Amino acid sequence: MSVFPLLAEGFESALMACSLILLVPGAAVGLTARAAAIPAIASFAIGVLGLSWLRFSERGGDFSPLVIAVALMAATILLLVPLISRLDVAAVPAGLLAGGAAAELWRPCVGAEFGQLLNELPDRGLSGLGLLAIYLVGTLSPLIVLAALHHLVPDRILEKLEPAWSVVGGTALALLSLATALGFHDELVGKLFEWSVAV
Repeated sequence: MSVFPLLAEGFESALMACSLILLVPGAAVGLTARAAAIPAIASFAIGVLGLSWLRFSERGGDFSPLVIAVALMAATILLLVPLISRLDVAAVPAGLLAGGAAAELWRPCVGAEFGQLLNELPDRGLSGLGLLAIYLVGTLSPLIVLAALHHLVPDRILEKLEPAWSVVGGTALALLSLATALGFHDELVGKLFEWSVAV
């Protein structure tokens, strides 16, 4: 399987509505984590990769909506409530939880390359994990841009914007958790998928 077409397909998927179920919680984690946006987004990406690989390679995953909702709410609480005095430390488990939960909700738009990977993933072992990571670099590229922008914005501007960003991000995570707990996630993910294939 060729790496560059898979990566290109990942970038293409980042522009499709079906990827919003990954990108919105990822952005919310980054915004809520404030100064710890980079470790939060990196942990989110690792959570997405790990749970996606387990799920699509038929090695695990497939958690109930309640477990997914609890993971999203736990991530929100870790980022908003000062249970841990250092937000950069709390950002890592919060990102992992939110990333794993988002991966469980994700219904990817499948192109030729990713479709082939999904078919081969149960038999590929760790090489499949590497190929999935390449695809996700493209799909999650808007989060990489968000983390880079957060790092490049001057501190004096960040100090003014971060409190509002944190509220917006935390609210988005909490709403997704609530929607999942109430069973609205299937309809939401289905609509995103429909919008993607209709284009």
